[in-house]
Amino acid sequence: MLRNYVNVALRNLTRNKSASLIKIISLSVGMICFAIISLFIFHELSYDRFHENPEQVFRIVKDFVNDDGSKIPDATTPPAFGPAIQRDLPEVAYTTRLFPNWGRKYLVQHDDIRSYEEGVIRIDSSFFDVFSFPFVKGEKKTATANPNFIILTESTAKRIFGNDEPMGKALKMDIAQVGTDFLVTGILKDVPENSHFTFDFLISLRTFDDPLDDVPLNTNWGFYNFYTYVRLNPGADLQAFQSNLQTVFKKYNPDNKTECYAQPLTDIHLKSNLKWELSTNGDYSYIRILAIIALFTIILAAINYVNLVTAQSARRAKEVGIRKASGAVRSSLVKQFLFESLIMVIVATVVSIAVVESILPQLKNLFNSTLSFFDAESIYVLGMVIGAGIVTGLLAGLYPAFYLSSFHPVKVLRGTVTGFGGDTFLRKGLVTFQFIISTVLIIGTFVISSQINFVQNKKLGFSQENIMIVYNAGGLQNRQSLLTEVKKSNGVKNAGAANGVLGGLNWTTTAQAKGRENSLLLNLLITDYDFLDVMGVNFREGRNFSRDTQADSSALILNETAVKQLGIKDVIGSQVTAGGDPYTVIGVIDDFHFSSFHEPIKPFGFFLSERSVNKLFVKIQGDNMVKSIDEIQKIWTALVPERPFEFTFQDEQVSKLYASEVKFQKLFSNFTFIAILIACLGLFGLSAYTAQQRTKEIGIRKVLGASIVGVTQLLSKEFLKLVFLAIAIAVPIAWYAMNEWLQNFAYHIELRPWMFVISGVVAVLIAMFTISFQFIKAANSNPVNSLRNE
Repeated sequence: MLRNYVNVALRNLTRNKSASLIKIISLSVGMICFAIISLFIFHELSYDRFHENPEQVFRIVKDFVNDDGSKIPDATTPPAFGPAIQRDLPEVAYTTRLFPNWGRKYLVQHDDIRSYEEGVIRIDSSFFDVFSFPFVKGEKKTATANPNFIILTESTAKRIFGNDEPMGKALKMDIAQVGTDFLVTGILKDVPENSHFTFDFLISLRTFDDPLDDVPLNTNWGFYNFYTYVRLNPGADLQAFQSNLQTVFKKYNPDNKTECYAQPLTDIHLKSNLKWELSTNGDYSYIRILAIIALFTIILAAINYVNLVTAQSARRAKEVGIRKASGAVRSSLVKQFLFESLIMVIVATVVSIAVVESILPQLKNLFNSTLSFFDAESIYVLGMVIGAGIVTGLLAGLYPAFYLSSFHPVKVLRGTVTGFGGDTFLRKGLVTFQFIISTVLIIGTFVISSQINFVQNKKLGFSQENIMIVYNAGGLQNRQSLLTEVKKSNGVKNAGAANGVLGGLNWTTTAQAKGRENSLLLNLLITDYDFLDVMGVNFREGRNFSRDTQADSSALILNETAVKQLGIKDVIGSQVTAGGDPYTVIGVIDDFHFSSFHEPIKPFGFFLSERSVNKLFVKIQGDNMVKSIDEIQKIWTALVPERPFEFTFQDEQVSKLYASEVKFQKLFSNFTFIAILIACLGLFGLSAYTAQQRTKEIGIRKVLGASIVGVTQLLSKEFLKLVFLAIAIAVPIAWYAMNEWLQNFAYHIELRPWMFVISGVVAVLIAMFTISFQFIKAANSNPVNSLRNE
């Protein structure tokens, strides 16, 4: 019996090559889209799950609460909080703290090898009790015992030591006041891609234990720059732990309004978007949208299969009649048609897996990760894709199987069954549903692209073009001489320095205007005299820092939002306390975007301190960038020979603010194209069968004088009605969905009617282009041949 099923199925596949090819391509494209999205979603959901019992690990975070009640969510905590939690909360098994490098590069030396390294994190000795980063060499019990330990990842050790044995070797790093010699005590496997923080070097938090510090780390509640993690005891009461966190914080900070809470470790990547995140996180809403697209592509492929199989029902009707007249029962016919569907899906699944595995390396930049079906972590996705393919094939084949097997043999053999008619409600419903999905996706692509274009082209309030950022300038004794020489270089317009980057992470402090009760959290940047000129900010009132005014060492420049929220009326010359020190406001600049467009502009202040800057900002003319950069590098090499010359550009830093949105836009657009392609394949196949079924009608109309245009319009009218109906249904759905998406941005485009009109026109043009080929071909056919054959 099985052999008979196979033979019949293969015979039908080869007999109708074009129809079989459309079905296989449609199913394959749907499976490819489903597979790629599934791999990406699985990778995003797998973040931090490689640790042992990750559900027991939490990150402690807080909301700064301003005096007006507004909150600023922040991922950092004071260093004293971890020890206090360990002492006071019995639910906690271990706590550990991290202190990252905050974008600074450290000079690492081994023999004659020198390099500037960014991936340095300082940790507690309990780090490996909370996290499960596996050791290649060394053990977690002994690796952190030496006060000056340094632990490297495997690839970092290979890069620095080559084939030499790194264990027990010394490394020098210019990181601490109390010494720069570190002993290699452990080698870890490279940090997985699906970790919410990465590193190349781990050293001890004890490098902070400077005898000159007024407040030791374990009792310091004012230094909000640490990350605190806890591992709970098995079976711990999570609700009690959450509520007791705030109690512990209030115990040591009774007058502080900050609100503390815990985040599950596995939620950080997709469900956390706090200030000072350790890396760029994903977005759970994007995962949901992509999952819906994956589901839609499978549904579209299944719809195509149902439509194309039932459209061929007239050709299969006589076969069904003869089989039934010969004694075949309906159940065997159902099995036959389901088996054909299953073979089709198996072929499509094999094709899709092969295609996906071959193109995934080319998609690495799009996903920012390496995906594969055959990784140990994602092998079960392969099983899910195969299972989804089989289920899709069975479900898609059920209706055609039961429909075709229901034909009455007498009616079929008399010729009174003509097949799945063009006016059937199901076919119209399926085609309409396909174009509802397609139109919603077209509108979504248009709106998302418009928003990304708006973000990329909106004026930020400062210059970002042709500004080179040079790192490694912190603590230079000859920095002013360096800047002077750089300014003399050909093609350089101006140069300044700061301790941070606009569009990057920046420090904060509490600020309060004199005579006002309310205080706020002020974002800040420490600069030299020329930085604001280089960045091209616009002064609304007052002036920039001046070398001729000695009092500017305690001067402050604010943005408009800071002035408004501080409640200052006569701004210039007013007094503001920031971080406990008094400052005089000498200037007010226009608001500028220094953070993501998801957030409204916040208060910002600029302080003057030339000795605290660590990055150079060089404004270069755009006509000969390469030559200017070469000259600057020569100046750097001559004046700072001990440090590597490393640079980036300001516009690259700004682009990181909306990098996740750009990636989502690319993913959404690409998968929308695939979904539309699937819908078009189905429409193409249906138009071909419609033209075949109406061959005699076309011939008669042409004999009676109908034009090619008239025949084409007649044949197209039925499909275009369905497309227009789909557009009418899709527009309100897309408007609601896109309006909800845009609400995630503090600054966004407005939805306009013309956006939906253009998207609808695109949908109609796609449909017309798809069906016109078959219908024009049918209208051009010789009526004599069609009438003779019919």
